[in-house]
Amino acid sequence: MSTLPFSWVSLLCAVTLFCHLTSSTLVPPVSSAIGSKPSLSDLSSFAYNASISPTSPILTLDYGSEVLGTPTFDVVAVSGPSQFEFKYSEEFAGLNNKYGDGPWTFANGLSNTFRTETFNITEPGSYASYFLQGGLRWQSVKLLTNTTVTFSQIGLDTKTTILPNDQLPGFFNASKSIYSDIWGLGAKTVQAACVDNASLVSTWEVTDQGVLLHGQEPAQSAIGVNFSNYTMSFLTKIVRGGTGWRVASSIIPYGPYFVLTSNYPQDTSFLNTDTELLPPSSLVTGYGFSLVNQTTLTSGPVTSQTLNMTINEDQWYEINTTISSNGYKISINGTLVATISYDEAETWPSALFGPPSAVEGTWGFGPFQDQVAYVKDVSVFASNGTILYENPMTSTSILEEYGVAPNQLPLCLDGSKRDRVVWLGDFVHTARTVLASTNRTDHIFGVVDFEFAFQIDSGTGAGYTPTSAPMGSSPSYKTLRYPVNYAIDDYQIFFMVSLGDLYRTTGNLDLFKEYWNQTKLLSSAMLDKIDPITGLMGDTGSYFFSGAVNGTAPSALMVIALNQLVVVAEALGDTATAVQYKSAAANISTAVNSLLWNEEIGSYSYSLAAPTNISAASVAFAIRSGIANTTQASLSIASLSALKYGCGYLTDNTAPGSNSSQLSPNILGFLLESLFIANTTLSVPTLEVAKDLLDNFWSMMVTQNEYYSGATWEYLYPNGAPGIDLFTSLAHPWGSAPTYVLEEYVLGVSSLEAGYKKWKFQPLLYGLELDFAEGVIPVPGGSIFASWKLLNGSRVQLEVEAPAGTTGIIELPSIQQIYVESGSALQKNRSEISVNGGDKVVLYAIL
Repeated sequence: MSTLPFSWVSLLCAVTLFCHLTSSTLVPPVSSAIGSKPSLSDLSSFAYNASISPTSPILTLDYGSEVLGTPTFDVVAVSGPSQFEFKYSEEFAGLNNKYGDGPWTFANGLSNTFRTETFNITEPGSYASYFLQGGLRWQSVKLLTNTTVTFSQIGLDTKTTILPNDQLPGFFNASKSIYSDIWGLGAKTVQAACVDNASLVSTWEVTDQGVLLHGQEPAQSAIGVNFSNYTMSFLTKIVRGGTGWRVASSIIPYGPYFVLTSNYPQDTSFLNTDTELLPPSSLVTGYGFSLVNQTTLTSGPVTSQTLNMTINEDQWYEINTTISSNGYKISINGTLVATISYDEAETWPSALFGPPSAVEGTWGFGPFQDQVAYVKDVSVFASNGTILYENPMTSTSILEEYGVAPNQLPLCLDGSKRDRVVWLGDFVHTARTVLASTNRTDHIFGVVDFEFAFQIDSGTGAGYTPTSAPMGSSPSYKTLRYPVNYAIDDYQIFFMVSLGDLYRTTGNLDLFKEYWNQTKLLSSAMLDKIDPITGLMGDTGSYFFSGAVNGTAPSALMVIALNQLVVVAEALGDTATAVQYKSAAANISTAVNSLLWNEEIGSYSYSLAAPTNISAASVAFAIRSGIANTTQASLSIASLSALKYGCGYLTDNTAPGSNSSQLSPNILGFLLESLFIANTTLSVPTLEVAKDLLDNFWSMMVTQNEYYSGATWEYLYPNGAPGIDLFTSLAHPWGSAPTYVLEEYVLGVSSLEAGYKKWKFQPLLYGLELDFAEGVIPVPGGSIFASWKLLNGSRVQLEVEAPAGTTGIIELPSIQQIYVESGSALQKNRSEISVNGGDKVVLYAIL
């Protein structure tokens, strides 16, 4: 089995305990209710020895906020053979939905695809789910049989430690408590969404009978992504319910999906089996991500065909699937049982995630919900009979091939419940939130190791790092995962920005000595995306999440990335690269201002093709990059009123707003920081908009009990509800920008020299209706403790203590007089006071 590099993570693991916090802890619910339906309001402190019965068949469990782990329970009494259904959800409404708030069909996150699972017990004892459940707050237990079951203990066995805010290395508190709560959202999010190394096991169980698969989204072989017009053969034995497989699939589980159901014998079947979707002894066919829709992950119609044979459990069957000239031909034990046309494959294509055509793509395996089956002896034949692939499926080497190996690095994922993959664009927020709160640098360096291990070294795609690689995959198959897992160009640029942020915050130059050549290869790939005619970012083959080809947002984002990497290049003594990046950044900046600044709309154009449209990302990146001058920043921020909608702001105005518009904490997080930057560096009055975002947008994640997770969300609707319905990730680090923004711009502590060797304390004393703020910023060598408090009149009390060997500047507006109570401080001019690390400085200033 191949391994990922452990360079920086191994070093951290050798000197800290962080990389080995993998012992498990049982997390119990905080409150519960028993009744005839799930309950939001009639909850009381969780009581052990809780019983469900036909008259009160549903136990509602509330964990209070985001948790995750393997569901476990102890039964102390049962009146007879019993079945009950566990259901999980981040928001309460999921408990009233057939599938909870799932299923999660985009990727195998080394966790349960499904948010509903069924148990059958006959006697008291301790029981556990086969799978880990990703992030949730709510759980229900629904009795299915005419029996009584008493639980003495129930909860989640977890290896994820989520600490209270006041026990973290970073901290923020302010006189407006909602801001303290908002800071805590991000701190909880990254604890729930980041995983320790070797803390997650495979969802596949390799045995001498083949691989044992419990119901889960199929995982695909990387080897077959370029295959076409083949026959895939395998042996399968159904343990319960059915078996599932794919052919002509993308490496992402998208394409035709086949499920063979058993005859549902009474002694193994569940009472809640959906026999309408999955009739007994039938071949069920779907197309897309799954047999069921999940909000944005839609699938084609599902068809079923009752077979002229009984499909028994605990019996081996040989299944052949041939991609023929007129459809997918399915044979069982040599008998043709169905020919499925290509109609759905041609009706439901996915240009970004799907296979190239109905006859191209790889194969995969995964039964549907609550099904269990063995798979072995997989063979793939070309149309001329040539053997292309053979695998007995009895070696653990298959786990990396199918992308389901245990995680080998500490990583930060895009969400706690879904997609549970390393989405690279999200990392630009995640990394800064981690460094501002948990300071788990092993998680951050783990992502860097992971991304560069998967970087395409040469040829097509050279320099690209994966934008959505699953944890269980291996660099051995990286070229086969290209381009599907590498598809978003500005996510590459976001990674460049993240690297610059990481150097500015940690000062870890050795990390960049290790990866500088690969960083330059990545940067070169993005520089090649500059349109030679316009000088802006984008060519005909580009895809940007943040904006359009030849648009302001991706172009300004590239300027941010290049300027930050100039600092790294200079620190490494790579003068030629520093000069190259400076020149490129200057040229792009000039192109943005000359081609995209639009006096008529008073803002930067969305793109050359949409000159009268604006976007929040365009404004944000034009300001942070330094492209916008004071006038341009002021006008651009004023133009944001055109995007104001409901509790927040639309991403852009290329389409009119509606009740179903998705407001993005990701994009608005970039905007939030840029508003403070414009206020601080350009003296542009921006705090009314910043305050609106904090008070009326992020506050929605705190104040609504039915949706509350204690973490930051993926999207919001204009009315403040989760913005992709039940699919919305309610522990999504890309929404966590306030956690680092409040520390850096409201408390006011920022790094002036890499690794906080020199730092600035510039408290924001006005504009947000605050009387005080205090916090702790983790830095190399210790922490910076800082606080400010407004006193009577124009006086302010300041306290700051930083590690010895550092120097700092306290910056205030128009200092009239200072009084130093303790420590040493030297007033340099009317706005700056010089202090040294190693002493606690307490001073009073009259402004």
